[in-house]
Amino acid sequence: MNKLLISQHQRKLLLVALMTLFNGTAQANDPWSSDRKWLFGDWDGNRQQLEQKGYKFNFSVMNQSAVNFDGGYNDDQELLNAYQLTLGANFDLEKILNWQNTQVSLMITKRDGQSLASERIGDPRAAQLSSVQEIYGRGQSWRLSQAWLKKGFIDNTLTFKIGRMGMSEDFNASQCEFQNLVLCGGQIGKAVGSIWYNSPVSVWGANVKYQFSPTWTMGIGVYEVNPENALEKHGFNLSMDDTEGALIPIELTWKPKLTLFNNLAGEYKLGAFYSTADATDVKTNNEGEISLNPSDRTIHSSKHSFWFNAQQQLTQKGSNPSQGLYGTINLTFNDKATNSIQDSQQVAFWYKGLLDNRPNDSIGFGLARYAVNDRIKDLRIYSNDINSLTTEDYSNLAYKPLQNDEIDVELNYSYQWSPSIMLRPNIQYVYQPGGVKEVDDAWVAGLSVKLNF
Repeated sequence: MNKLLISQHQRKLLLVALMTLFNGTAQANDPWSSDRKWLFGDWDGNRQQLEQKGYKFNFSVMNQSAVNFDGGYNDDQELLNAYQLTLGANFDLEKILNWQNTQVSLMITKRDGQSLASERIGDPRAAQLSSVQEIYGRGQSWRLSQAWLKKGFIDNTLTFKIGRMGMSEDFNASQCEFQNLVLCGGQIGKAVGSIWYNSPVSVWGANVKYQFSPTWTMGIGVYEVNPENALEKHGFNLSMDDTEGALIPIELTWKPKLTLFNNLAGEYKLGAFYSTADATDVKTNNEGEISLNPSDRTIHSSKHSFWFNAQQQLTQKGSNPSQGLYGTINLTFNDKATNSIQDSQQVAFWYKGLLDNRPNDSIGFGLARYAVNDRIKDLRIYSNDINSLTTEDYSNLAYKPLQNDEIDVELNYSYQWSPSIMLRPNIQYVYQPGGVKEVDDAWVAGLSVKLNF
């Protein structure tokens, strides 16, 4: 039985999209004009004046819709919607208070909606590896996502940041040009999400970065490992009473202009983190025996991961330095003793300004792979053996599906109608959802809509 559900919120966003596409005669002062920076306007010029004085405000909505049209664990078609509201403010204290190289950022977010990956694509008996709506996750609640102060020293080559923040703001950060979760941004937060918290979750932390040459920067940070921060009901939790340890990331960044790429800008990062919080072994107890009860397994005193990120502009179109072909690579390598994802690989390309009459549009193609830890597979085989179940018993609800790797592919087109309106229709292919070979490969159609007010 096919079922297409469209919420009232989604109808409004669809109406905005249609008005944008068909109102080609809009004037510059019209909310739908192609040069409109904010849908709420410039407040009679006051907004730009405030920015010039150091006060910058942000109100945006990101909505992501997805429908499964083939494959998945449940192939009944359903159109589901997820969105995030963002309210933010940035204060340049150099302009406001004459505090040199100092800024403060505040952000509150609200997420809501439903996940097509969990409702239709993945086997509910196996852990979900990705999502076809990256905006979904970390609960349906309001959160304090940023409240930090950043100060620069020595001509801003040395920076210090402290407060509430997501970890990938400053470490393992990467471009997000896709709707699929594993193709959006850095990967550590997805692979080690039990202790590495990305936005919208924030934690207490601090970091220092030193640019010791024009192209090289070294950064190190300290963040609390506090599971309370991730809970849906604790979006504004400021207490550190339940902190279990510290997560310490370190990252080396190189920003060259290589002759191989005609001196176009690139950014290459090599990083790692070490966590002092106790971590449970994914498979065995202190005697080295497989244990189905997590409370009986070995407790490790630490956890770690490594990553490599690269982003490079590969070509330039004409005289516009921002147009051309871009590429990115993200690799992660995780602690096999304590982590269910042992490694991941992501490769993506996008071309900005492919059409002369659409200079700010881009077309993107990306591919990512998540590999489940072999020790998780061993644990599930052991569980099935105890219950006298084999792969032939997949339809038995007591069977534990074996997880291998999942591959996600996305092709999209980003239609930048104006600085205030972006539409991104996309087609996604999910090979072996959840790493379970018995689940049919899934095809998904999606649409991201971003509105800046």
